[in-house]
Formats: sequence, C-alpha cells, structure tokens
Amino acid sequence: MDMVITKSDWGMDHIGDLNAKLRAVADAGYDGIECFFVDMNPAEFNAARKDLGLAFNAGMVAPSIAAFRTELQRVLAYQPDLINCHGGRDYFAFDEGVAFFRECIDIARSETDIEVVHETHRRCALYSPWGTRRYLEAVPDLYICADFSHFTVVSESNMQTSTSSVADENGLMALIPDPEKDAMMDIAIARTHHIHARVGDLHRPQCLDPRVGWGLEWTALYETWWDRIIEARRAEGRATMTVCPEYGPHPYAPADRDTNVPYSEPWDLSLWAMDRFRDRWPADRLKRSD
Repeated sequence: MDMVITKSDWGMDHIGDLNAKLRAVADAGYDGIECFFVDMNPAEFNAARKDLGLAFNAGMVAPSIAAFRTELQRVLAYQPDLINCHGGRDYFAFDEGVAFFRECIDIARSETDIEVVHETHRRCALYSPWGTRRYLEAVPDLYICADFSHFTVVSESNMQTSTSSVADENGLMALIPDPEKDAMMDIAIARTHHIHARVGDLHRPQCLDPRVGWGLEWTALYETWWDRIIEARRAEGRATMTVCPEYGPHPYAPADRDTNVPYSEPWDLSLWAMDRFRDRWPADRLKRSD
C-alpha cells in the first residue's frame, strides 16, 4: 500500500494564486493537494499539478441531493484521485439522512469510478460520533473521511471514557471506560478511506499545539486511531491510503486575542504532521505481509 500525503489549500491565500500554491506544496514534499474550490480552468489546473507530480483530492459541499449532483459534475472536470464530500446537514432526521447517503452513493456509482467519501464534520450529517455510527450501520456502502477532531469536540470526550455518575472519595467525578464510545470508534475506523489528520481536544477542533504538552498527549491518542486505520487498510490490500494534515488558519486556529496570530503556525504544523506520518509509516511497513 502507498501512503499519499496531501496538503489542503486552506489557509494558503498569502502564498499567492493556485499556481503558486501548487509549487509550494510540491516544494514542501507533499504527494498532492486537496482543494474544495479550484479557481482555475480544469485543463490548466490538471496540467499544472501533473507537471509537478501532485495527486489531487477534490472537496465538495453538498447539503442536498441536488447540490451533490451539481458539485459532483463540477469536481469531476478536475480529474481528482478522490472526492471528499461535506454531505447533508446536522438537522436531518435519521431516515432523511439514510436516504440522502444511499442516493449519493447511487449517483456517484452511475457517474464515476472515483471514490467519494463523506467527511465526519460538524454542520454535516456525520457531525457526531453516535450519529455517524447509526448511518454506517444503516448504509453498508458508506465510507468516510475521518476527521476525528469533530468527534472529540461534539462529545467533549476522548472517545474512550465517560464521566461517572458517582463521585470519588474527593468528591470529583471520575472517568470510567465507555464501551459504547469504543464501539463508535471501531465502526468509524473500519469504514475510513481518507484521513484528515488534525488533532483537536475536548473543546477545540484544533488544539493549541499538537507537538508539546497537553497537545502532544492528544496527538498520541489520535495516532492510535490513525494507526488502526492504516493497518486495517493495509491488511485489506488497499492500494492507497490518503492522509491530509489539515491545520487551518485564524480564526479556526487558536490565536492571540490582540494580534490574531496563531499560537502555532498552521503551515509548520502540517509539515510536522507529514514528517511524523512518514516516520511512523515508512514504505517498508506499508507493505502487506501475507
């Protein structure tokens, strides 16, 4: 299995136009770029990124079936290697959401051989871990882009424990193992075909700094999930695993309240995450052992 690490163009406006962004991504050593909105002619974009040897993951926003049809045709013109969809809405009734995902899958299969995954993301139908589990159980052909930072924020937990209803001897509420949360993560990991590798915590979808202190503790937790995903896809014989270290700019990034300068530079965090993945998963480890 090959690991393809892409750079999101989110937060790269200061670098210049899309041609400049493509060059910056290639020069930094990424395998590809991920964009939700491409402001270039498809032929020019495809030629430019292929000249640089960059893969392309297309993002699309589809709150409805009509939007999914329209957006799918738009992104297909850019010849993506994978399509990542912000699909549905958090306020969907469950049956409405199931019908939405089933129709999206049918439309995608009729239009393209390119895989479409749906991102676990606040505002979308897959905004919560418990909701995602129900959808994955109901729609066996639904595969996801795992952005687990939204799970930890929505649940206000590490997806391993819950607060006990009984206080300890000091009057503090204790944390106890929660098998239901483990089960939620198990099915999400089993159905992940793309990773958005950003580290969040209990209250932020992007922690202050995943490289040190409290942030590094959360990084270690997320890496247990990411390792399980990569190991499972490798064991299945999947040809490629795509990973995007998606660290966003202010105001998504925690920043100084007076200057709006992020406490941790998103570009540096993405590079750090890319290097960390490659150190943890060198090419020889990605080879399937029969």
